[in-house]
Amino acid sequence: MHGTKRIVFLAFTTLVVGASSAHAQARVGTDSATRLTRLGRDLVYGTAEGLAFSAVDQLRNDPPEWGKGWPGYGKRVASNLGEFYIQELVTEGLAAAMNRPLDYKPCHCPEFGDRVVNAARGAIFDQLPDGSHALAIPRIVGAYTGSFAQAAWRPATANSVWRVGLVNGTTSLAIGALINLYHEIRH
Repeated sequence: MHGTKRIVFLAFTTLVVGASSAHAQARVGTDSATRLTRLGRDLVYGTAEGLAFSAVDQLRNDPPEWGKGWPGYGKRVASNLGEFYIQELVTEGLAAAMNRPLDYKPCHCPEFGDRVVNAARGAIFDQLPDGSHALAIPRIVGAYTGSFAQAAWRPATANSVWRVGLVNGTTSLAIGALINLYHEIRH
């Protein structure tokens, strides 16, 4: 548990540093939301998703060591929300510190295949204001930090911590690509 506290402290520190440097790019997104407003909105959405994913984990009794009933559900909620909050705090804090945009920009491509490629690329690369692309360090670090934190506190063997952290971090980035594809189709 000591390692988990260190990860949470690191995530909080990243957010504080990121928020203090948010003046570099105080407004992000098409709705001109400030970074802190966006973080709050993302945390609300993520909390709802975390509750739903916890219900699925509860139905699957995953992990079985946490048991069934309300106590087991409570542990699953704490675990899923902890992972999500760490991921968001690290991602958005690093994005602010690095002056990186948070929104995905659809490509306006006429071909569906090009839109799929753009959506996948948008999961691991940030499109900068000058039109260039840079590795999405905030998104990648956030996804894997949250995933490895959760893997560290879940009942498991040391070997599964690496497997679960890598699989969940990669899944998070893949879900981001699917969300980007939704924006491509909707646009």
